[in-house]
Amino acid sequence: MKVFAQNRTAAFDKRAVIKCAAAVALLVAASKVSFAIGPVPLTMQTFAVAVVGAWLGTRQGVAAVIAYLALGFAGLPVFATPLCGPAALMGPTAGYLVSFPIAAAISGLLAERGWTGKRVFASFISQYAANIFIVAFGALWLSASIGVEKAVLVGFVPFVIGALLKAILGTAVLYAKELSSRQ
Repeated sequence: MKVFAQNRTAAFDKRAVIKCAAAVALLVAASKVSFAIGPVPLTMQTFAVAVVGAWLGTRQGVAAVIAYLALGFAGLPVFATPLCGPAALMGPTAGYLVSFPIAAAISGLLAERGWTGKRVFASFISQYAANIFIVAFGALWLSASIGVEKAVLVGFVPFVIGALLKAILGTAVLYAKELSSRQ
């Protein structure tokens, strides 16, 4: 009985829950920084997804992103567009949303292998890979409704420079986190 109680306590880590809640709050806030530039808005969501994955690691990062998506799919207005609930899975941004957990896994997995913090170039590559994955997958999904050529023009190309800038910002945030944890 004592072993069961110990395992049960270990399974519920308050710090992990607090970090997950903070990550979900970051994702919601990032979705509200939005600029309409076509059928898909330019937001800070991809930045938040990549940073959350690297900050929390693969398992917790993916869990936080899935919790965020679950809020939106349940009908809460947490996404950048007014679409929420099942309609969010049918709109032009659905592919971007669906790719979020995979992108968090990419940055989390790479971070767990040392591609974060003080290894600035590796951290940048990790952040950029997660951002570009979201943009590419979203454009691929978008192409099913508007065609490949138009999806590339309105759903990929305008976001490449943004992905680069978000990767630089994400790298800076993770580097600052590394510096602050050493003190």
